[in-house]
Amino acid sequence: MINEIGKIIREKRRSLGLTIEQLAEKADVSESLVSQLERGVNSNISINKLDRISTAMNLKLADLFDKPANNGIKYLELLDFLAGLPREQREDLSEKILALLSAMNNL
Repeated sequence: MINEIGKIIREKRRSLGLTIEQLAEKADVSESLVSQLERGVNSNISINKLDRISTAMNLKLADLFDKPANNGIKYLELLDFLAGLPREQREDLSEKILALLSAMNNL
């Protein structure tokens, strides 16, 4: 589980263009903690610190514990984007995305 959390943190940090140092400063945790988490070698972290790290990267704490198939960074970004749209736009865009995926699947 900690390895998956570390992968999510590393992917999101990199997608934001943050260094380990910048993320640590933004989350008010040590650089070594972030580094250890990303490498999956620290499983002794408080929920408070994990929450500060996820918040610093605009993630929900729950995103770190979701099923591995559902926690890719692009997947989470797409869900967040859709969630930020008004319902009608969200439904319309979701329908178009699904139609596009269906068409691509039939190629």
